[in-house]
Amino acid sequence: MEEEKLRILLKAAEKGNLTAAAQMLGYTPSGVSRAIASLEAEFGFPLLMRKHSGVELTEAGQRLMPEIREILYHQDMLRQKAEEIAGLTVGTVTIGTAYGSACSALQKAVSKFRRDYPGITFHLTSGFTTALHEMLARRELSLIVSGRRGDGGEWYPLMKSPVVAWVPADSRYAGQDAFSLADVEQAPYIDIYTGVDTDSKRILAWHHIRPNIQMTAKDSYIAFAMVEAGLGIALNERCNCVFQSPRVRILPVEPAENVEIGIACLPELSPAGRKFLPLLRRTLEEEWTTLPFTV
Repeated sequence: MEEEKLRILLKAAEKGNLTAAAQMLGYTPSGVSRAIASLEAEFGFPLLMRKHSGVELTEAGQRLMPEIREILYHQDMLRQKAEEIAGLTVGTVTIGTAYGSACSALQKAVSKFRRDYPGITFHLTSGFTTALHEMLARRELSLIVSGRRGDGGEWYPLMKSPVVAWVPADSRYAGQDAFSLADVEQAPYIDIYTGVDTDSKRILAWHHIRPNIQMTAKDSYIAFAMVEAGLGIALNERCNCVFQSPRVRILPVEPAENVEIGIACLPELSPAGRKFLPLLRRTLEEEWTTLPFTV
């Protein structure tokens, strides 16, 4: 079973479209179809369902996908290990971040690394902490900058980001030295990232607190604007406090809570990823010490 056929199947499944997969991989659509048909003949059952809107994995294809990802991951590891022996000239590092404040450090680290190793390719993406950890476990990412989760793998702590409350400057909470977490059961609460497993939601659940959700926001920027307009209060991490306004007070919470932020990776990190990791750690530590995370 040829490695390239598996890569074609994986890309077709990810894109949900044979033409899009062909364009990304440099094949013709008919070439992609033939490769997948060849795989299906080898396996003895269909791997993709053709639909009006594109393609998707069959149930059998879905069951094989973890092993296919595992095979391709170790093929890449073998190739990069061989290149490392000869000199680090090729490789791919895929990085995910849950924090916009980490983007500048990521860009600096990648730029510096590529000056020494121009053959290394980087792919950067963003997402929520839990989702990024799931992608790491599936080997879709090499490294992630995120909050900590209880998964396996390696963890390199960078900082502890206190949980804070954003409150309108003209609200009764603004004159307090700290915001009580219990008050989210009465105060009009703005839920950020509804339906997503966030650290704020985990902390409230751990304290058995049910917030009085009056509004929702799809991201921190919109939530801050809603607080600024006096519509309610929101919880976030100090690491995300890159917004400032005289109409919003940022208060520590009681009891005090922190989110540990760091870099997670699997133990079998590629040679390129292993070489890049210490540079990324140093750059993030230097960058975050200069950001205005003032409460």
